[in-house]
Amino acid sequence: MTTGGRITQATEPPADGTTIDVTQVRHELADALERLVEYEQALRAISQGEVDALVIGSTPGEEQIFTLSGADRAYRHFVENMSDGAATVSIDGIVLYANQALADLLGTSCEQIVGRPLAALLDGATREHLAQMVGPHSSGGSFEAALLGSDDRTVPVLIGSSLADERDSETLICITVTDLTRERQAEAAVTYSAQHDTLTGLPNRGLLNDRIEHALARRASDKNVMALLFCDLDGFKNINDAHGHQVGDETLRVVSQRLASAVRPEDTVARIGGDEFVVLCEGLEDMTDAAVVASRVRAAASAPFTAGALTLDVTVSIGVAVASVDDHDASADTLLRDADEAMYKAKRQGPNVIELFDEQLRVVAKSRLRLLAELHSAVEDDQLRLHYQPVVSLDDEKVVGLEALLRWEHPHLGLVAPDDFVPFAERSGLITGIGAWVMGEACRQASEWRRTEPHRALDMAVNVSARQLAQGAGLVESTRLALRDSGLDPTSVVLEVTESALVDDAEAALRVLKELKTLGVRIAIDDFGTGYSSLVYLKRFPVDLLKIDRSFIAGLGLNKDDDAIVRSVIELAHAFGIDAVAEGIETWEHLEILRDLGCDFGQGYLWSPPQPALHHAPPAHGRPAPAAAGPPVARRPPAGAAGRSGYVRQ
Repeated sequence: MTTGGRITQATEPPADGTTIDVTQVRHELADALERLVEYEQALRAISQGEVDALVIGSTPGEEQIFTLSGADRAYRHFVENMSDGAATVSIDGIVLYANQALADLLGTSCEQIVGRPLAALLDGATREHLAQMVGPHSSGGSFEAALLGSDDRTVPVLIGSSLADERDSETLICITVTDLTRERQAEAAVTYSAQHDTLTGLPNRGLLNDRIEHALARRASDKNVMALLFCDLDGFKNINDAHGHQVGDETLRVVSQRLASAVRPEDTVARIGGDEFVVLCEGLEDMTDAAVVASRVRAAASAPFTAGALTLDVTVSIGVAVASVDDHDASADTLLRDADEAMYKAKRQGPNVIELFDEQLRVVAKSRLRLLAELHSAVEDDQLRLHYQPVVSLDDEKVVGLEALLRWEHPHLGLVAPDDFVPFAERSGLITGIGAWVMGEACRQASEWRRTEPHRALDMAVNVSARQLAQGAGLVESTRLALRDSGLDPTSVVLEVTESALVDDAEAALRVLKELKTLGVRIAIDDFGTGYSSLVYLKRFPVDLLKIDRSFIAGLGLNKDDDAIVRSVIELAHAFGIDAVAEGIETWEHLEILRDLGCDFGQGYLWSPPQPALHHAPPAHGRPAPAAAGPPVARRPPAGAAGRSGYVRQ
């Protein structure tokens, strides 16, 4: 029998004899077995595509020819060249055939696969699924498994099976093996992206929360404390404003690398906000260890660094909170809140300060948390109030407008000042609903006063928070609705925006302010001079008024620097055709100096503190108490008043 060519021929089977002795039978049986082996080898060769046909018999016209059909050859070609692995398996799980793709996945050859149990190719954890697919009661299907490569590597695969046909009453099972490596890599990339900050590559808030919860669960076994360091860069907005977001981004990347280098590999450094980072440390002895880590982090973050041609100094304020095995109520939320509270206390003390969360802070935090919970129902329970402070023309002391100031009439605590609850309303997002209520109520009250005294044109100033400005569309819509419902002339409404709110995202703020101007309202920059004052704001933003912060007014006549700042702000405003308003005027001397400097308008306790709304409009004149001594204050028009659009509209 020749097996080297494409045609394999077997010799003719022996004829039956009538008389055969034992020796002859043995010889003939031996020959028959040899031929059977040859036949089996030939059949396997044709089934595997090594030959195209098998010819049995040598007498012309009497040969038996077995061939592989065209469809079978096409199928064989497809299987051999498919990208997925393929195998034929017996009912007891032995591999009878394997294609080259399967061999490549395993890093071996087809010959080394055939004859082995299919289970031997899989890791132990996934072999148990094989019984449902390969066996006497095989039902087919698919499952994910790990293929064992020749170099001890594992390959994630999807194994599918189906019944093929029967050969000599033996059931064959077809197996397909699909490589899932790329899918797993793509899934890992998506998971990583969802759990990490794109700019720095650090874990984000979601992954940090998960790691904090796991760390809290481990405290029971290690008996040590864990610490959270809440780190906030000092003056980062100034870097963005002065040098652009590209330098700001580089600053964040440098700081993230420095924080990671200052802690142990097992610690977690996460970025959870714009310039806010959190460090999670486990296995510390006590609060002293946490303070040492905080000092090391501060030193690492605060060293000068270069960004292009710039050399920048960066400092960081750090709040530290710890949890021991005895802190049964500790959670990711409470620890982050405590560390955040400590960080804000550090901020109030100055840059580059570390503050440890203590029991006193805990009492304050719990009190504020309770207030925040009660604030949720303050609007629905009609506990919010507006008080109004007159805005006076410094030329003739006429009341030209009022500023609406928010108060909370707490059922047990009495009147709560805005400084005690507005920051929490800002951070919790409640300020959006509260701000809409303030806008509507202030416009309604102004409209009511106008109906009682139609001959007076009183303006109404409403404060707008940074959170409201950032939301944009919501602020514009709430303003539009308040104007519609009150029927108030839009030009009589002044929206006061703090300077710091403009710095957060100047381009977005500019778009929102332009939309508000299309409604007809006017814009004032509040607390001017306390933030990162820039001529760009006055040049680009549609500003009608500048409000000089009370901190500068308090030093008038006592502090030459404050005198110079107030004079400069007034002159700057007038140069841009904008009116200047002084806040916090409390003495006759303040009034006299501001008049001499040409300030247009003012408000303060000299005339009236903020008061609840009366049924009638406020008095037409402020009429402060006369000075105890000294000459009367000169009555003269403020410099540059003509042509400007402020509280007194031309």
